[in-house]
Amino acid sequence: MYQQDYILRLIATVGQMLRTMVKATREQRPDDALEVARDAVEALLETDPAIADSMTGEGLVAFMAAGGVIDALRARMLAEILIARAEAYDVADRSQAAVRERDRALTLLDAAQKDADGEEADRIAELLGELGRG
Repeated sequence: MYQQDYILRLIATVGQMLRTMVKATREQRPDDALEVARDAVEALLETDPAIADSMTGEGLVAFMAAGGVIDALRARMLAEILIARAEAYDVADRSQAAVRERDRALTLLDAAQKDADGEEADRIAELLGELGRG
């Protein structure tokens, strides 16, 4: 029960952070969106966001699958944060950083898709479609 409550709180918290990022990006405040993204990455991975930022997509998958199986929900949420971060980088005219974040998101989604089912699988497929891999 405690773990389920924790997961529900995490989903709510990260969801609010994602909405804040999208709003900041739409309002042409990419630096604000990127700052919120750091907090969201830290909340999802429970580690210093600088460590996550230094990892490739494959590195993130390995980090998130330390127990052998990737948590599809967390991977999908992180991918959504990376996609929103890429949009903020686009607004900030940092196209190389945007491409890197989309690539990392794709790698996470590809890995998570294998273990996802139901609504989670549908959302992952939708995100992959938005990124041109549907």
